[in-house]
Amino acid sequence: MEDAVPILNMEHLARLRELVDPEEPQALADLVHRYLASIPRQLEEMRELLAAGKAEALEHEAHGLAGSSGMYGMPRVRQCSQKLQARAKRNELTGAEALLAEVERAFEEARPMLLAELIGKHASPPKVTP
Repeated sequence: MEDAVPILNMEHLARLRELVDPEEPQALADLVHRYLASIPRQLEEMRELLAAGKAEALEHEAHGLAGSSGMYGMPRVRQCSQKLQARAKRNELTGAEALLAEVERAFEEARPMLLAELIGKHASPPKVTP
């Protein structure tokens, strides 16, 4: 059950904070904002791959999300993504929709907590240049 897995890995987040250059305090905030902004597109891609029955590509996407979620200290997103990845690897897409929904729920839980914990409630989003 994914509820036993924490939403955030606080020790990992502490290590990420230690990597921040004191002269570039916004750098970590920028990275986190960009990463979190990329996930909805990745989830949509996984929905499309699932609908098209493309198990191998779905496995690849789920693997990528599992890895990056681990890097950013979101173990529940990682675990849910790994379960989806394993199902896709076995080419068993029946039931994969429910697993994808678990990934999405885990992400929606983790996103605000990660922002609040790692970069602060008042951190500004990155400036994006076209």
